[in-house]
Amino acid sequence: MSQELRCPETRAGAGPAPAAGPRGPVVLLHGLLESPALWAPLREALGLEAVLAPPLPGHRADAPRLPGAAALLAQPAALARHMANVIEAESGGRPVQLIGHSLGGYLALLIARERPDLVSRALVVGAIHAGDCGKRATLRVRVATGMPLVGPLSAQVLIRHWLADADRFAAWMTASLAPGERLEAVPPAMRRDLAGGDPATIRALAVWARGQSALDSFARLATPVTVVICRRDPVVTVAHQLELARALPAGVAQLTDTGHLPMLTAQRRFARTVRAWLDADTLHAAPAATEAAPA
Repeated sequence: MSQELRCPETRAGAGPAPAAGPRGPVVLLHGLLESPALWAPLREALGLEAVLAPPLPGHRADAPRLPGAAALLAQPAALARHMANVIEAESGGRPVQLIGHSLGGYLALLIARERPDLVSRALVVGAIHAGDCGKRATLRVRVATGMPLVGPLSAQVLIRHWLADADRFAAWMTASLAPGERLEAVPPAMRRDLAGGDPATIRALAVWARGQSALDSFARLATPVTVVICRRDPVVTVAHQLELARALPAGVAQLTDTGHLPMLTAQRRFARTVRAWLDADTLHAAPAATEAAPA
């Protein structure tokens, strides 16, 4: 049995390789304006003490940040290759099981595309295949990411203001919820992680994400992927998520009746979905907590 990484806030490079399940070690990839602490409720529910959860650039004190991180965002595949190298070092080169949310789901697919030898399978939740998320960006996003002079200052002010207060942090996250949903928990460590990060690097990653488009290349991806589609997602449209699922040659779609953050708004249901996937004898699982998507 492999040794375990520290829980609940595993840091890349902080310990021995994560323990391998039947399909290899589990790697959790968070999305934009989140942190590895996003996964704390899931890890507690499933007893996932031995996983790797590396932070995205700028999203924690120990994460890559500008100016050094600029090279990771200079080419479409550079960030995925960097994340793959981190994962490979921590897993001892063993193939891993990737679980990614939103932009983290996109990165999981990029890693599988760039390093198919490193990924046994993937589960992506509310994932994107292009930076537009299937809809027009809000004015705030356009200003923060699309205006070279005003954008950097605007992004820093917004992020600092958001992180300065715990209630404000939680209130801002409600924009990712469906009508009638509520946050069952907001991991306090997520706000602390982001407060220790770098707003300029977070903005640079957001700019990078907005320019992404990889659906055509994902259509050649052989890795088995389960796509959990958040049916009432206000961040990534259902049509966008379905388009991704239908493009994947080895993809299976599952619908869940939640907004963008099922791991925080429907913790038990989401945990059952992930457990069914982890325990499946096949590379895909059809969790009872979700409904099959139309072909």
